[in-house]
This record gives sequence, structure tokens and C-alpha cells, in this order.
Amino acid sequence: MTVAGEAARLGRGRAGRVRLRRGAYVGSAHWASLTADERHLVRVEAVAAACTDPVFSHWSAAAIWGLPTIGRPDDRVHLTIAASSGGRSQGDVVRHATSAPPEPEARRGLLVTGVARTVVDLARAGGLACGLVVADAALRAGLVGSEALDDEVRRAGAGRGSRAARLVVDHADGASESPGESLSRARMIEHGFPLPVLQHELRDARGFVGRVDFWWPGARVVGEFDGRGKYGLEARTAADELWREKQREDRIRAVVDGVARWTWEDAWRGGPMAEALRRAGVR
Repeated sequence: MTVAGEAARLGRGRAGRVRLRRGAYVGSAHWASLTADERHLVRVEAVAAACTDPVFSHWSAAAIWGLPTIGRPDDRVHLTIAASSGGRSQGDVVRHATSAPPEPEARRGLLVTGVARTVVDLARAGGLACGLVVADAALRAGLVGSEALDDEVRRAGAGRGSRAARLVVDHADGASESPGESLSRARMIEHGFPLPVLQHELRDARGFVGRVDFWWPGARVVGEFDGRGKYGLEARTAADELWREKQREDRIRAVVDGVARWTWEDAWRGGPMAEALRRAGVR
């Protein structure tokens, strides 16, 4: 990233650059190579260069901590400020005013809300699915513990989004292995399904069959988020992968009473995933 003055000193014009905000640019080739989260981090750094000791929060904090998120409303950078400061959102920055400013932590040379505060903030602002995705990932990565999450949601108290935050903290589970699995669990909670066992190993007379995303022992139903098997080893060819998946599917169906599969789109919409679970026998 370069600022306008530095670009002028180096003799670089605006051609071949992407404008991040007033006075801040990044090379277009480099920008094109970045993921959405990496681009957001570049925007965060641009804001940090222009502000005095900003405390990054919400979706921006999650990006700094390296945690996945869903439902980021736009590309704007999120800060948390004291309500008494009088600051307000404008342009590419969203300022969240609070009467209880967080004790910031240092990460990547930036000031950021702690992981527990970030989880609770996202749950309150983005809802159950948004909060559960980041909470599960934080627990799995060992960045936060369940007690710290519980302490933080108690500290936050009542108010807008407090019910979602409480649900997130009560149901967060580091055994969830992907944002898709976390999103799926959020939809299960919203639709009133009994919660499954995560990452359950199935066996038959021949031994290990496979590890499935979700298992309802009472209904003897398996649920899998994306329809792809978990083999432990990468299949060497597409044909080999298809053969392995067919063998695994047949063995799974032989030892359970129902199998439900769904895609990201099904889970995002909620209804199609819920219907797949009902058809498989989950009540």
C-alpha cells in the first residue's frame, strides 16, 4: 500500500493502482491476487495509517484475528469508540459507539477488540449464524475459551442482539470444522431441530466407515454439509474420488436409517436444508 505523497515521490501515477480511500492506493495486480479477507485487511491498514490509535472491531477485528466470518454487510472498516467521543460513521468507516469501551489487544501491529468481545459483538450485530461461525472457529483455533465467552456475554448485558449472543455462547463448539458446518448448526437451532453429535465416526463389521459431519443417534440419521466424504487422504483422480465416495455412501446407508445432504446455498436459505433433514427423519 502507498499513500499519495509516497507515490508522487516514486514517480508513480494513478494508472495501475486501486484507490482504497483518500490518499491511499494499492497496485491493481496485487489487489487482484487478494482474497476478500485479505482485501479487507489492506483497507484496515489504510484506515490505521490515517487515524490515531483506532480500535478495530466486529468484522474487521475478526479479519485481524484470522477468523472466518459470514454476512459482512459491505467493505467498510469497523471501529469501536467511546460514546463520549462524539465520533460518527462516515465514508469507509463504521464507528460503533459504546458506553463500555473494550480493553484493546495488540495484533499485527494494530489495536483490536479481544476475541471474546469480537465474538459477542458479531453475534449482536450480525445474528446467530454470523456469531456462531466466528465463535466455533475461535474455539477450534484455541484463541478463546468457553468461560471467556460466557464472561463477555454476561458483561455485555441486555440490549439489541443480546439473545443471539447468548445462543452463540451456549452453542459454540470447536468441533465444528468449517463455516459451512457452523452455519448449518445455526439453521438447525433456528428451525428447532435437536442438536447432533459432531464429527461422529461410523463403523460396520468391516471396521471404520467414515467420519460424518452430523449424527443424530436417536433418529440414526447422518447429516453432511456439502455431500463430499471425509476420507483423510486426497483421492488421486476424479474417478477415484467418485468411486471412494460411492463406496463410502453405500456403507454409511447400510448402517444408518437416513442420510441428509445439503449445500452452502441450502444452508444459507435455511428452508431447503431443514426439508432435507425432515425427509431423512430428523424431528
